[in-house]
Amino acid sequence: MKVHELILNETRNVKFSAWIQDVGGEFGKLEKRPAILILPGGGYSFCSDREAEVVAAPYMKAGFQAFILRYSTGEHKDWPNPLNDYEQAMELILSKADEWHVQKDKIAVLGFSAGGHLAACAATTGKHRPNAAILGYAALSQETADMCQPGMPSPINDVDKDTCPFFLFATRDDSIVPVQDTVDFEKALLDNGIMFESHIYAYGMHGFSTGESYLNPYRNCNRVSHWVQDSIEWLKDVFGTLQADGLGAPACSGKVSGDWDEMLSADCTMAHLRKQPVEVKQLLTEVIAVLDVIVAQKTEKGSNMTPFFKNIKLRDLMTMIGQPESAIEQIDAALTQFSNMR
Repeated sequence: MKVHELILNETRNVKFSAWIQDVGGEFGKLEKRPAILILPGGGYSFCSDREAEVVAAPYMKAGFQAFILRYSTGEHKDWPNPLNDYEQAMELILSKADEWHVQKDKIAVLGFSAGGHLAACAATTGKHRPNAAILGYAALSQETADMCQPGMPSPINDVDKDTCPFFLFATRDDSIVPVQDTVDFEKALLDNGIMFESHIYAYGMHGFSTGESYLNPYRNCNRVSHWVQDSIEWLKDVFGTLQADGLGAPACSGKVSGDWDEMLSADCTMAHLRKQPVEVKQLLTEVIAVLDVIVAQKTEKGSNMTPFFKNIKLRDLMTMIGQPESAIEQIDAALTQFSNMR
């Protein structure tokens, strides 16, 4: 393993650390690794050491190349200095992707508190958006961002259909950053069809890092440390599991359904497909007829199943009614010839 310590901006004391693991040799056919860029918290007053190297270790164990950015804080925190620091760090990672054995399209960002605010801004408005983002007790609302510095943007307002998937964790009784910040950000992700996973623990002090006892003099829910392994398993879902010959296939998409993609597919919901042009509906005549029969039968028995079937994906519905995989793939291939009319 090689460690590189770089100064990205001497005036603002912006520091960048790269923890680079080997490939090939004892690692077999492995040529590239996924990567994670860690942004410590500290209210934009400083970058906490408790949310830096100690956080990188579990991701390195999982096979990731790890990077830590100590961005502009204190007298240099004026926006967009921190975001510019992030962009510079990402440009460096991408420019050295071959040398550092990084898979360019599998780079996640992890931010805590103010670093979570920076990570969310990078993921929603950045030039070099990450492929996945992990936010810990992040400052996301305008009110909370203004506590750090008036006029900083609220990433809640900038979530769009191109935003990457998110993993979020917080505590219900956080007295520094209200849990409502996380809840409101989830709503923005929901409204834009973005896949996310969220863990809101019952109680715990702000800034619990990885949740280890030696890092926390205060009383925390004994499950707060679970977010670390849960986030690693989530990254396996969205990036694929790292194997001896590289990353496997992802288990899920960054979108909750195909409704938000450029082209139609069997992963679109039935409600969305019903809104498409007549040519699309003709492809689905048989499936829609079966669905209408099921809804009618359930309604006769006193159960209104229309809301359920409205949101079900075509792929799941065809599986439910016993259609073979070959038929599903045939429909999927036909649908991908049509642009998604939103």
